[in-house]
Amino acid sequence: MAVWRRALARLLCGLAVVATPLVVAPTPAHAIGVRAAVVDAAEAYLGTPYKLAYGWTCGTQAVDCECLNRHAIWDGTKRATGRGLQLNYWLQGQINQGRRVSTPRPGDLVFWDTDPNDGIRYGGDLDHTGVYIGNDRVIDANAYYGYVKRDSVTLGGTEPDPLFIDVLTPNGY
Repeated sequence: MAVWRRALARLLCGLAVVATPLVVAPTPAHAIGVRAAVVDAAEAYLGTPYKLAYGWTCGTQAVDCECLNRHAIWDGTKRATGRGLQLNYWLQGQINQGRRVSTPRPGDLVFWDTDPNDGIRYGGDLDHTGVYIGNDRVIDANAYYGYVKRDSVTLGGTEPDPLFIDVLTPNGY
């Protein structure tokens, strides 16, 4: 028996084995799972106090709107796939990481220009953002209320023209 094993081992050692990486395209079910995980991650922050943070300084005990997006996307994608998607720390940077969509899906990001006096409509001076959770609802870290909450995509009717950005699909999730 040992002779047979040695002969098999010599035969196998002589064969050239070429390993090619297996690339698997995300399935619709996989994408739905990632999106659900992002929504779950955003919901985990409901009630968290609002705190304005600049750059990469935000934590998890208090968050601003960009920080909420970063945590929800990172936590959700990491939980669902084992690899987290790191978002930029500022609004325009987060927009540039995705693509604009007219029909949002849960897990997409929502952006608003809440300052009518700045004169720039979605051109570089966006003021607020959140995570779309479906049914025309979002989760956002809201400075006005002082905590993370569920809201309508129009922020109670004050912002009728939100911008929806899909950062998941363009980044392979």
